[in-house]
Amino acid sequence: MKEKRLAIIIMLFAGTVIAFTCLINDIPLVTSLLYVAATLLIFYIIGLIINRIITKINTEAEARAKELKKQQKEALEAQEREEKLKEEKAEAAEEEEEDTEEAAEETEEK
Repeated sequence: MKEKRLAIIIMLFAGTVIAFTCLINDIPLVTSLLYVAATLLIFYIIGLIINRIITKINTEAEARAKELKKQQKEALEAQEREEKLKEEKAEAAEEEEEDTEEAAEETEEK
């Protein structure tokens, strides 16, 4: 929303500067109006161009931010899967060790 106002703000600022410059330099009214009108038109177009550039940059930045967020989420999920696999391996190793101990106890008893 703020980007839409940028062209108008630039145009009005430039028009104001030109209007005061014409008043200070005692330029005739018709000539001053032509200068102000030309300035308003030119700076409105410049403002639109700047607006498009800023919008494009913001859109690209948002797309990169989404992609980065997606990559971070995937990395976190992969890390969680790894941790879960490690826990399962550790549990399996403990169970195997317990089974081995039980088997050793049974052979000792016999």
